[in-house]
Amino acid sequence: MKIRKLCYPILAIFLLSACGDDLMNPVPLIEIDPGFATSGFYNATSVSQNESEKYTIEYNRVHGISRELSMSFIIDEASLEKYNEDNGTSYQLLPSEYYSITEGVKFDIKSKKTSFEMTLYSKKLYLYAGSVEAASNYLLPINSVTTETKGVDISENKNTLLVHVNMKSSAITVSTSAPTNLYLSKDSEIKETISVTGALNFTGIDPNTVSMFVDTQAPLLSTGEYTLLPEENYSFSVDNVKGSGNITVKGEINATGLTEDKKYLLPCRLQSSNSDYLIVQEDPVYYIINISDLKVSITEASASETVETASCLNILNSSVNVTTNTIVSSDLSINFNYDPSLISAFNTNSGTNYQTLPEGTVTIENGKVAIGSKTANIPYSIDLSDIDLSNDVHYLVPFVLNEGNLETGTISGSNTIYLDIIKSLAGTYKLNITDNARSRNIGNVVWDASKCQRAGDTAWDAVIADAQYGFNGDGDWYVVLFSVTDEDMTGKENCKKIKIHTFLELLEENGGTNKVTENKSYFNTLTGEVYIDCYVYESWFEKSYKETYSFTLE
Repeated sequence: MKIRKLCYPILAIFLLSACGDDLMNPVPLIEIDPGFATSGFYNATSVSQNESEKYTIEYNRVHGISRELSMSFIIDEASLEKYNEDNGTSYQLLPSEYYSITEGVKFDIKSKKTSFEMTLYSKKLYLYAGSVEAASNYLLPINSVTTETKGVDISENKNTLLVHVNMKSSAITVSTSAPTNLYLSKDSEIKETISVTGALNFTGIDPNTVSMFVDTQAPLLSTGEYTLLPEENYSFSVDNVKGSGNITVKGEINATGLTEDKKYLLPCRLQSSNSDYLIVQEDPVYYIINISDLKVSITEASASETVETASCLNILNSSVNVTTNTIVSSDLSINFNYDPSLISAFNTNSGTNYQTLPEGTVTIENGKVAIGSKTANIPYSIDLSDIDLSNDVHYLVPFVLNEGNLETGTISGSNTIYLDIIKSLAGTYKLNITDNARSRNIGNVVWDASKCQRAGDTAWDAVIADAQYGFNGDGDWYVVLFSVTDEDMTGKENCKKIKIHTFLELLEENGGTNKVTENKSYFNTLTGEVYIDCYVYESWFEKSYKETYSFTLE
């Protein structure tokens, strides 16, 4: 059921005056003048295959809130006849079995707003009418009336609402984009999955009535650049997937008998065996099928660029992503080597000064692109436990893909990915706040202290040089600068104490007026959590505030 809200403010005007002698100072009649502020013709949009549509019609009153006002509704066919006569139309009265409406509404004392609901039984009306056009020829004339007469001035024009059934077809709309290129190995028996998705403007679809077909008259075929994919190389599923607000039809493509000298085209459209469903699709969904040798690529690999990889943990566990241009018909071995001998040449060629990690700290596993797949993530591990968070040294880790171990295919692009490794807390975290008595806009990004916005002030420059990291405590001007010490946190395994250098403003020990006391902040070297726990004396307000929150890895 779809719910729509129609807002029709009602004006109830009370003319108020002071009490007094009726003869000497007569009290004017308190007049209520209710009415639909936007009365008249209204299009109530509905969809043919929706069981029902619900509309909430609101009344708003500005004046007269000191008294109650009750109103009821009648269906006034005379208003419909007058509208048809005035406008040269032939709308029919909506039969009562195709809608329901509350009997009336009531403004309580001091209430400025009330509402009522109207329900339209769309599908039932559509089936009765026989078409969207016929269903759209119905109209419901609603008049609001009141049993109160004293002080109530009813305006017929303001109290008539003509609800027109604006019936729409139940549509499945397919949005198209640029053609999708698929790469298949010659005579491979592995099948590539394709799909076409249509958005629904209604509920209750029967997915088995929707199917996919090939548009043999598609415009791209007329260019002469493509060959229509033979029927034996594709199939469409009968088990369609119904999602939230959409439907997806899937298919499969195979490369049997296809040749490398042609580009094949599969132009796809949706169709429905149910005439009540309208398919809206301007262009086909194109799939271009290329027959190619297998190519293996390392994601983000470059002979001259690095992939920045920061970690605050003692052990960095991550992976290198490898993709193939076609689905593999059998497992494809992916073996990398860590080759630190490449670091010197990289530094020379790029003018950098990357360092080499200690021997034995880098490992990478062997992996595979599994049969029927096009991708693999190859795990690696780097031991950073002997590297201090404050050394600000960048290390280069070259991982080289061994082409000789590929059962088939060749490497496309660089065979080496260069990782720029730095041990750092800088990054985006999940912020968890426990106590937040002073800082108002705490940021969830930890940045290098050198990026502090307060740089340029002599006192701040000295603190920035001493601190390691910072985060916003109230915007990007009032910040918290801190460092991770080598001192263990008592009672907290794998945790190092955090020294706080500034809290919004400079502290007393570095020339400021704020203070940090009862500092129990720490960094967990195992989980990467930055935990802030302290009291902050704010000199502006001469008060101490409790601040407790943590930054955890996403």
